Amino acid sequence: MISVHGNPMVPDTELGSDGKGGQNVYVREVGKELSQVNCDVTWFTRSESPREIGTVKLSSTLRCQYIVAGPQEHINRDSLFQYMEEFAEQIDGFKYDVLLTNYWLSGFVGLCLHKKYGLPQAHIHHSLGAVKYEHSTIPRIGPMRLYVEKLLNETVACMIHQTDDEVDLCNSKNPTIIRPGINTARFQKLDRQSARSALGFDEDVINVLYAGRFSQYKGIQFALDALSNSKVEHTFRLVGNNAIGITSSDSRVDFLGPKPQDELAMYMAASDILIMPSLYESFGIVAIEALAAGCCLIVSDTGGMKEICEHGVNGFKVPPGDTTSIQEAFERLACDSEMRDRIHKTNLEAANDHSWQATAKKIRQEMSTIVTSIHTQKQQRESCKPVSDIVKNMINGRIAQRCK
Repeated sequence: MISVHGNPMVPDTELGSDGKGGQNVYVREVGKELSQVNCDVTWFTRSESPREIGTVKLSSTLRCQYIVAGPQEHINRDSLFQYMEEFAEQIDGFKYDVLLTNYWLSGFVGLCLHKKYGLPQAHIHHSLGAVKYEHSTIPRIGPMRLYVEKLLNETVACMIHQTDDEVDLCNSKNPTIIRPGINTARFQKLDRQSARSALGFDEDVINVLYAGRFSQYKGIQFALDALSNSKVEHTFRLVGNNAIGITSSDSRVDFLGPKPQDELAMYMAASDILIMPSLYESFGIVAIEALAAGCCLIVSDTGGMKEICEHGVNGFKVPPGDTTSIQEAFERLACDSEMRDRIHKTNLEAANDHSWQATAKKIRQEMSTIVTSIHTQKQQRESCKPVSDIVKNMINGRIAQRCK
């Protein structure tokens, strides 16, 4: 499993900072589950510190190998492409049967290894440049990213899509849909009243939560503006590393910083509403986690979130970047306790359909299929001699017969 910038070993407390989020969790959880279903898994990720060196063995079938490619420091992923060939050169492809690459940078590494070793490649985009650049300035690396993503769509043995929209956008050669999972036990085990008591929540106000990375395309400012315009009493808590310095003069806003996953689950269980106001979202694992914890959802009608949230059933979908719609959805939920209770119960039950175990088993099945197919093709090629050899053997056979 190749995840150049999404280190699966990163501590939960760093999730939400630059380049650390859903992909790290995805690679970690899928890798752990694959190692439990007759797969021998090696994670390859880039070293961002002199302390990240060599191979870390987690079990007999799971390990993380750090690759030194470029300075051993954090580098924004838009500046990492220059080190990808160096990264690929340090992987011995003869040891592996199949590649599972994550994000376009890792996908490029996979293409290099496929060319050198003939390894079949399964790929997961996690996000698409073509969609992201509709909502943000195209960086200098943008054209290269678009080219590599197109190449991956056209060439990999299995393209693992996370949403129906992504299938339509990519028009990939070998598509399959496998949705991400969550740690259902972690997010479903908590009682709302117990969580509120433990965290000291005020039950006389509406408790609203945002959790995730702080970046331009997450649309956080739209949610802050929407709730600051509302007269409904509430507390809006934001979990994540506020590296871009978003501020608010509203006393009802509380920036909590990053939280470990177990503590985040408690905040979700204690909250009435989770807001994900993203301008673009490839999938939105946080939305499923909140669903499992019983939160009512207010999410942008984009990417995977519009498939996760059924409007009026799990919460409300709003147009991306629409402050007025966010405020209206919030006030509708805030002023109707019966609706919130109904959605709470519905969401607790709906989350049973999502688990990392189910995701990993589907991925393993796809990888098994492509590995078997490659081996079969190889055997067929080896068993089929060139026509010239067949003719030569026939002639030699006839000559030998005559000599007898």
